[in-house]
Amino acid sequence: MSSESQINANRINGAKSHGAITPEGRLASSRNSLVHGLLSEAIILDGESADRFNALHDSLIEEYQPETSTECGLVETMVVCRWRLMRIWILENSAVAHQMRKDAVANELENQPTQAALAYGTLSDHSRRLDVFNRYEARFDRQLSRAIQRFDEVRNRRQKKKVIFPNEPNSGGQL
Repeated sequence: MSSESQINANRINGAKSHGAITPEGRLASSRNSLVHGLLSEAIILDGESADRFNALHDSLIEEYQPETSTECGLVETMVVCRWRLMRIWILENSAVAHQMRKDAVANELENQPTQAALAYGTLSDHSRRLDVFNRYEARFDRQLSRAIQRFDEVRNRRQKKKVIFPNEPNSGGQL
């Protein structure tokens, strides 16, 4: 059991540092994982834009304004899932466009929507690409939704603690 002097010392020390307070400080803190490019190097493929990835990261940091390391991690998960979703959409679009070009001579009398439908049909009938794209899209969408839900739970729990346990000594946790 801690002595009264230890409890008071812990309160004083705890009051000194609560992490970044200003929006600028929170943003700088949240970008710590990008300082060395570790997150972006692990996620961005050759030919993808690091600037677009960082812009997505910054926009979600600004939107959610994480205040703890757990919240920062959840926002980074959101960034990665959103990035991978966008990649899947680009890959699917590229596969369909490629198939349309391959079939262009055979389908030259068809309009663009029909050519696209035929390309989707070919990709569905003769390869597993669309199935794989759909499976990954569903996976990343679920992960994104869970990260958002988890972020909200963590934030709400932390905010409830602030209300229930104000930072006033000897408050007894009562309102």
